[in-house]
Formats: sequence, C-alpha cells, structure tokens
Amino acid sequence: MLFAGALAMCLLGTLVWTRSEAELDRDFDVAVADLELRRSEKAEQSDRGRHLASVVAQCHFCHGPDLAGRELADDPLVGRLFASNLTAGRGGVAATYTRADWVRAIRFGVGRDGRSLLLMPSAHLSRMSDEDLAAVIDYLGRIPAVDAELPATRIGWLTRLALAAGAAPDLLSAALVDRTRRAPIDSKPERTHDYGRYLVDLGSCRVCHHPDLRGGRHALSLPGEPVAPDLRRGGALEDWTLDDFRRAMREGLTPSRRPLDRNFMPWPAFAGLSDLEVEAIWVYLRSLDADPAPGLEIAQRP
Repeated sequence: MLFAGALAMCLLGTLVWTRSEAELDRDFDVAVADLELRRSEKAEQSDRGRHLASVVAQCHFCHGPDLAGRELADDPLVGRLFASNLTAGRGGVAATYTRADWVRAIRFGVGRDGRSLLLMPSAHLSRMSDEDLAAVIDYLGRIPAVDAELPATRIGWLTRLALAAGAAPDLLSAALVDRTRRAPIDSKPERTHDYGRYLVDLGSCRVCHHPDLRGGRHALSLPGEPVAPDLRRGGALEDWTLDDFRRAMREGLTPSRRPLDRNFMPWPAFAGLSDLEVEAIWVYLRSLDADPAPGLEIAQRP
C-alpha cells in the first residue's frame, strides 16, 4: 500500500512538473509595430506616462518605488518570485529593451525570449491605447538607472500545481491576450462608463477582484491576504456614496473608518487619481449587476 501511494505521488509530481514546465516554456510568436511618439508633445506625453505607470497601472506596486524590482514572494510552496528591474542600471531590462520589446512585454506579456512573463498582468494592460502605451514607454525610458541584480526566480510546487491545472491564468497571462485584437483607438479621459472600465482594466483590479469584479479568494492569494470584496451593485459597496468611494481611494478608509490593508489594496498610489478618474471608475462600478448574465465574465476579458 505504501509503495502504491509513493508511486502515485511520484507520478503526480512528474505530471505536475512536466505540465508546468510546458507552460513556462511555451513560445509566443508576437509581431509588434513600433509606436511613434509625438515629438512636439513629448514632455506632456512623459507626464501622462508617469501618471499611468505610477498611479493607474500601479507598476511601482510590483516593481518597487524606484522600479528597480523587488521580491514578490518567498514561500516554500509558492516559490521565490521577483518583479524585474525596469531601469537601465545593472540588472535592468531598459539597458537592452527596444521599443518593440516594451510593447511585447506590456501589451502581450511576452519577454525577449518569446516566453510569457511571470505575473505580468498583460491580459488587462493589453487594453491600453497606442497613445497611452507610447506615453508609458517614453516615461520608462526616462526613469533613473538603478543597479539591482535580482536573484534567480524559483517556482514552488503550489505554483507549479496551479500552472499545471490552469487554475491561475494570471500567472502567465500571455496566453489570455488576444493577439489579433487592435487596441482601443481613443482613451480620452471622461466621466463615463467606458473610461471607467478602461481605468479598471489598466489598474489590474480584475486580478484580485476576479474578471467580473465579484470578489472572493483568487488563485494568487498569499497567506494572510484579505478576501477581495465584490465591487458590483449589491456587493460590498452597495450602500456607499461617491464620497465614500473617493475616501477609500484617497485615504484608505471605508465608511465605517476601517482601514484598508495597503499591502494588498494599493490605495496610497490610487490616491493620485484625479477626481475625473475616480468618478469614471465609480460610474463604471455602479453599472455592474451583482448577478451578471452568462458569458459576461468572458466578454469583459481583453
């Protein structure tokens, strides 16, 4: 009996390893077009890029305050995972990245080796307009170089199991990106449902709150991570006002004055959202029904 059990565990381990390695080694052939910067508005464009990267898309949340990378997890089962150094310093990607490499990484979640980047939320960032993507790339090309060579990533068995079972698609989101879909042509800031949805997508809110924003535990939850609330009508925000929502985003406080955990809800960066952006997000969230029609979750994915 013991031998049979050990054999079964060995076979299961081999299967998990083989399937997870196949996912990690999967090649994505992505052809990207260079994005032209509007030279006459370059300073303005870089400011827009800084706002998108720092406030909306929360790049600093994973890559650190100076974008020189940081450790995301160090757990025996999850593994030791790092966000890359995005600067041009030693160990950084900007020293060798071309504009096409940036487009491939941000919009498609694919590295220079053709493999999916780990924990890069491109399934959501792929909705970024060409103009905004060009602005972000321009900003990343201007940040100070920081020398930071990060240790090698180690993939833990729990992460491998999630990869093998397809239970955590956001781990390798390149497979979720529709590489045939054109990016939105216009991302004009307005107090509208469409612009609110655009900001929610770029903010990767759907990573923790699920694609349909219903909340609950998600496949990438870390030990001690609070349960993400349902953001739709009828959910945790049902009795909130716009002022309540604004206070939560700016001060990290719920209407009952309960503080939001900044380690999981990055409200300090979201505090930089403009009034227009906060209101657009609120308009979008209030348009969502608590019980979406069948197929809505798929329709809302990039």
